Amino acid sequence: MKATTFERTTRETRIRLSLGEKTNTIQTSEPMLTHFLEQLSFYSGIGLTVEAEDLVPLGDAHHLAEDIAIALGRAFDEALGDRAKIARYGQRLLPMDEALATCAIDAGGRPWAVIDIPFPMPMLGGLATENILHFFRSLAMEARFTLNLSVKGENTHHMAEAAFKALGMALREALSPSEDLRSTKGVLR
Repeated sequence: MKATTFERTTRETRIRLSLGEKTNTIQTSEPMLTHFLEQLSFYSGIGLTVEAEDLVPLGDAHHLAEDIAIALGRAFDEALGDRAKIARYGQRLLPMDEALATCAIDAGGRPWAVIDIPFPMPMLGGLATENILHFFRSLAMEARFTLNLSVKGENTHHMAEAAFKALGMALREALSPSEDLRSTKGVLR
């Protein structure tokens, strides 16, 4: 995976991120989202630098979560190129206290998302939990990943954090180097 920088500026947000660099600096205008992105970067082993500002705050971080996911997904898509030398598939079963996350990913270029995380609370800090679900769907579609992610639990924070950690570890596996093309068709997509 090559290092990639991506910028996205709309009337609602300003996002600048670098993917694949060794340094990690994540700054968003929503601390809970910053925390979860740090978990994703750490557990995937992928360097991530994010500077993100919500220009029209609605109190639930909708624009911010959505636009970071779009930018991050597009950066992954660009960084992976033809995807020919990656393991392609990754999976993780990850417990965090009472929460249990199950994540499976196919990074082969076919976008789809099945997200099942029944959060018991509607908010985590200034981040609406529905926007966490939206983040995962948007990331999968823009990165052209097939993502199946589910979490069972009782504590909203544990459930969300387990989801980001599980995705990170599944990505670590899926994006690891491979000697051959992971397709019996001989091509991806």
